Amino acid sequence: MSGTPFETPVHGAAHGRLQRVVATLMVALVMIGLLRLLWTVPEASQGGSPWFIGSAVCALLVAYAFLMTSTTTLDATGIRECGLLQRKVGWSETASARLGGFAFARLLRVRTRGGRRIAFAGATPELAAALARVVADQTPPQIRER
Repeated sequence: MSGTPFETPVHGAAHGRLQRVVATLMVALVMIGLLRLLWTVPEASQGGSPWFIGSAVCALLVAYAFLMTSTTTLDATGIRECGLLQRKVGWSETASARLGGFAFARLLRVRTRGGRRIAFAGATPELAAALARVVADQTPPQIRER
């Protein structure tokens, strides 16, 4: 990648409204199913099951909270996504980038010079434009010395 591109940071939600609505519906259906299971199956509410189900519900809610609050930032140092997993790549580490995903949820797929592949999500129009700019600013691949 040539230099980089962002003197002023571009910051926004990593996941779009449609993804968050679908996630909310899925969590609601799982919660309704678990409550129904606990009320209708007497064996499910005895013994160790409630602890297991409670732990699974807590894990689901934590993952859901991170999905709802995750953000992506592009700035002069690189690109980072803060959510359940923290992902960060400096511009100097970036070998190539491709844009993918759906129109409502763009994904920037980055390959680092070390060979790692990382995907960053961007849902806001500003982030989508910034991700497209990263791909457009790439220089043709150069043969590196080993």
